[in-house]
Amino acid sequence: MNSESLWRATLHDFSNLLAGLQGVLDLSDPRLPLDARSRARLECTLEDGKVLIAMARAMALSRPYAEGMLSWPEWRAGLDERLQPMAMLYKCPIEIVDKGASEGPWPAPLLQDWAAAFTRQILPWAAPGPLRLEARIQEGAWTLSWPGDAPFPAALQPELPPDSPMNLPSLWLREMTGRMGVQVESSPAGLSARLDRPCAS
Repeated sequence: MNSESLWRATLHDFSNLLAGLQGVLDLSDPRLPLDARSRARLECTLEDGKVLIAMARAMALSRPYAEGMLSWPEWRAGLDERLQPMAMLYKCPIEIVDKGASEGPWPAPLLQDWAAAFTRQILPWAAPGPLRLEARIQEGAWTLSWPGDAPFPAALQPELPPDSPMNLPSLWLREMTGRMGVQVESSPAGLSARLDRPCAS
C-alpha cells in the first residue's frame, strides 16, 4: 500500500459517509425532530466514520496497537459493539456463536477490529441474513468461522484483482492480516480464520 492508495481510499469512503448522512436528512422532515429509526441510522453512520478515521490513522502513522487479553464474555461484547452499526447499515443481523470460545482469554482489541473488518467484507453476500460468526479455541489457536457461501474477500487475494475495491476497510484488512499472521481459508462450509496462540513458557 502506498500513500496515494490510502488518500484515494480515504476520500472515497468519506464521500460515501457524507452521502449517507445526507440521505438520513433527505428522508427526514426538517420541521420535526428525527424519529427513532433515522436517529439510529445517523448514529450508526457516525460510528462508522469513527472506525474509518481510526483505520486511516493506523495505516498512515503505522502506530502499534496496545494489545491485552479479555475473557470471552468481554471480548464478545466488544466485538458485538463493533458489529451492530454495520449490521444496521447493511440490514443484516449478525449472531456471534460460542463454539468453545469460553475455554480461555482472547486478544484485544486488534483481533476484535480484524474480525469486524473481515465481517464487513462479506455482509453484502450474507444479507438479509442472519450472518453467523462462530468462535472457538482449539489446537493452539483462536479460530473464527463464517458459515455460508460468501466469496473469499478480494482484499486478501495474493494478487489484487484490477477491479478490487479500494476502500479503507479493505486496505486495513489486507495490511493487518499480514502483520498479525492471520491465516484465512475458504471451504465448502464457509470462510474461516486462524490466529496462533503463543506457546506457554
